[in-house]
Amino acid sequence: MKFASFKSSALKSVGAVSLCVALGAGLVGCGGNGAGGGAVAATVNGQEIMEQTVTDYIANFRTSSSLESDEAWGEWMVANGYTPESVREEVIDYYVNQDLYDQAAKEYNVTVEQADIDAAMEETKAMFESDEAFQEALEASSMTEESYIEDVIRPNLLQTKLAEAVAAQDTEGEGDDATLAQAQAMSEKFNGAKRSSHILLTAEEGEDDAALAARAQELLDQINAGEISFEDAASQYSTDTGSAANGGDVGWDALSTFVTEYQDALAGLEKDQIVAAPVKSEYGYHIIKVTDVYEVPEGGITSVDQLPTEFQDSIRAMLQSSNQSNAYYSWLEEQRNAADIQINDMPEGLPYWVDMANYPK
Repeated sequence: MKFASFKSSALKSVGAVSLCVALGAGLVGCGGNGAGGGAVAATVNGQEIMEQTVTDYIANFRTSSSLESDEAWGEWMVANGYTPESVREEVIDYYVNQDLYDQAAKEYNVTVEQADIDAAMEETKAMFESDEAFQEALEASSMTEESYIEDVIRPNLLQTKLAEAVAAQDTEGEGDDATLAQAQAMSEKFNGAKRSSHILLTAEEGEDDAALAARAQELLDQINAGEISFEDAASQYSTDTGSAANGGDVGWDALSTFVTEYQDALAGLEKDQIVAAPVKSEYGYHIIKVTDVYEVPEGGITSVDQLPTEFQDSIRAMLQSSNQSNAYYSWLEEQRNAADIQINDMPEGLPYWVDMANYPK
């Protein structure tokens, strides 16, 4: 068992790839920007977005969301504050952004490599219990691995790389001054933070809970008697292989979210203290040791050096992400303002149009 599954839950449901759940949550392409149909819905710097592309997108969404009937579709739009016109506008807006991304990628010489795609796919699949569960989620979303790559992974990677390219041309960060200011703002969260290690024992084949609890208590007794060090016990016996290789270390609770039983146990421990009895959670039995406690210095945090390295790294990463995001969205707004975007009137007789008068609020 990886420690990631012991921490607050990773996505293990259809939601990880069911990206056409609600238009209002932010549209992600479930259809291609192909040349289908003769009518042009919009142009972006001369690049055409075909009406058929918009129609196909909405059709895919309705199918994946079980909204094929006009009644279900109309009721969904009312419930989510949409009309056929505003749905079309939002889909067009999505494709406008996609075209701007593609055009900007050429300007910044940004490309998505196959290695990037492979890594992203592995990361997504790791969120599921098995490859079968991942395939079921794709099927429920009316997607294949190929369409998921082209409609989700590749655009997301492109946007990430564009954001990095834009941020690289922005002004330099504020360095330790910004880190210190953020640390001071987060001092209450950091104060009393605990770093811990654990040994996770899970049931072996045929072992019931009572036997597992006894085995965990026996190992704890051996640690307390000095027969084996906590670190060696973690390395040899913990089924959380991710932390076992590092003596059971799972880091600071201020930077992670642990299951309730684990966090409650931490609350009663001081530095270098081990739990009096193994702690049971849905993952098994934990033998927990607090290895460090951070206290904000009297007078507050006045220097970045007063923070554990992990806190410094976390704050810097957060600031970098925030600065990058702000720079990127400012850039995107500038791109949209500078672009020649023409949106044509909505044609009559589109298959997703319904008379909203039949669906009062």
